[in-house]
Amino acid sequence: MLIRFSFKNFKSFKDENCLDMEATSLKEHEYNVAKIDNGEYLKVSAIYGANASGKTNVLQAFDYMKKRILVSDDSKKNSPIDEENIYSFMINDEPIALEVEILAKNNKIYKYGFEVLKNKIVSEWLFEKRVNKFYSIFERNNNNVQIMKVKNKLFDLTNVDDTSLFLKSFRSIDKSNEDFGNVYDWFVNSTYLDLGNPNFERFINNRISLKILSDENYRKELLKFIKTFDSGIEEIKTTPDSIEAVKSNNGIIDIEVIHKGENGELKALPFYLESNGTRKMFHLFDFFMDALKNGMVLFIDELDAKLHPLLTRYIINLFHNSETNKGNGQLIYSTHDTVNLNKETFRRDEIWFAEKDKDGISEIYALSDYILEDDKNVGKKVRNDATYNKDYLTGRYGAIPVLEEFDIDYEK
Repeated sequence: MLIRFSFKNFKSFKDENCLDMEATSLKEHEYNVAKIDNGEYLKVSAIYGANASGKTNVLQAFDYMKKRILVSDDSKKNSPIDEENIYSFMINDEPIALEVEILAKNNKIYKYGFEVLKNKIVSEWLFEKRVNKFYSIFERNNNNVQIMKVKNKLFDLTNVDDTSLFLKSFRSIDKSNEDFGNVYDWFVNSTYLDLGNPNFERFINNRISLKILSDENYRKELLKFIKTFDSGIEEIKTTPDSIEAVKSNNGIIDIEVIHKGENGELKALPFYLESNGTRKMFHLFDFFMDALKNGMVLFIDELDAKLHPLLTRYIINLFHNSETNKGNGQLIYSTHDTVNLNKETFRRDEIWFAEKDKDGISEIYALSDYILEDDKNVGKKVRNDATYNKDYLTGRYGAIPVLEEFDIDYEK
């Protein structure tokens, strides 16, 4: 699970900001919280804000961190992920700083992070939490690393590749190291979805199509999921209908959805004719199941786009409900959906806002931490009986567009 994600100097975020998934002491919606031996953590966080406020940048900061760890050096040459590509704040001479605090599969809590400037690693660190204190596993300064090995003996490593992360390098050398493996695998299993990427739909179509062909239980589970919000769907059909046939068809798979029509007659429609919302839910199913069953972290930009608010709430409830989310998966997403911005759906510490100031600097803050400034409540925090969506749209919490009058000149 993700406990905290801190980032600094990434895109519109100049100063350090922290997305905190550790539950506060609020007593509302306690079923929204995963209560385990190591603590209590939120299962959902929704990030609101105006266009260009920095919502997406929060999610992309995590994606950038993941890619620095997992993408091979050869891939980086073909698709560079250095500072020039992610526009660190005002292209200054300060490094991008990224850090996660996580609960790994072995129930250990780790803190891992790094700083990178102009594609070179400035610093890197990994700590393990024991009782209430973090102990160093390794610490790096430029290309020198101090690593704690057997019986707390400290080893110094020099001349480490200054463009590669030590976590990644050491993991490839010693796959048996539990601590390095736990942290590395956590990133492998965490996902950021850029639903605006035109290649995403094509990639997912092929991925899910192959699973439908190779796993009958998966096909039935997918169909059951789709029918929960589109009752007219009766079956999912693929052409060709076997893995062997796909191989002889240049790997091309067509999907058709069988609908019940007039007088109970069944009709097949090509998948591309389905509604945008149905196609989106079809594509997200695989990732939802991974998160819910295996306790993965799922970042989604604009989850609500093309979805009815009730369908968005349905997804949120899948993660809140301990019966459907037995793995304690986490959903972190950006949104403009104010219909679900209410006390019936969320705890106050699950609601986040992104706001950009007059200098173009973004910050994020949780509703549970927000201090009111209106005359009657100045200096007070938001109550749990407030009308969150109405107050947000009237500007009470900030993070909304500042709109000005626009005059059209009709004179020629």
